Amino acid sequence: MDLSPGTEEYIKESIVISLGLPVSVESLSPKLLVSEDTRRRLQDQIFVLEDRLKESSKRLEQSRAESNMNAQGVRRCVEEKEVIASQYADLVNHCRKLEEECSLYERDLERIMESCDELAKENEELRAQLQHISSLESLAAEAESLKKDKEHLRTNLHRAEEEVKVFFEENKILDEENTKLLELLRKERRRRGSDSHRGSATPSAKVTKT
Repeated sequence: MDLSPGTEEYIKESIVISLGLPVSVESLSPKLLVSEDTRRRLQDQIFVLEDRLKESSKRLEQSRAESNMNAQGVRRCVEEKEVIASQYADLVNHCRKLEEECSLYERDLERIMESCDELAKENEELRAQLQHISSLESLAAEAESLKKDKEHLRTNLHRAEEEVKVFFEENKILDEENTKLLELLRKERRRRGSDSHRGSATPSAKVTKT
């Protein structure tokens, strides 16, 4: 099998080194140059990798800081969610209580409406009674007026009776006076009649004597 020149050279150098034989400078110089070049390139790669490592470290720190901030934000969000959940539960309980109170208020409102209907009926009845009472009051006022008129009539009647009594007494006195006057008139007439008879009898007697 045919080997490449580089491979053959590498095998020879390996045999020489393993046997402890001296190696020629001509064979080492290219290798040294190559090794130096390789070292520089590796050093450059190391620098690049170090820069990348530093950049990665910065990014990692930034990521850690962002992660911490995000974690804090997440914790705050979780805490806020827990607070909101607690408030929501409180609101749910409060809403349930309000619903129960509203149902009670609705029942009370229905009872109040029923009471209002009953009060309206009672109001109508009372209004009718008031109208009846007002009519009774008007009748009572008329009765009171009639009573006053009756009292006035009774007073006037009493006065008229008193006046009639006075007139009766006065008429009685006048009748008595009239009776006395008539009696006197009769007596006077009788007296005059007797005197006239006497006067007429006396001349006739005188004539007879002559």
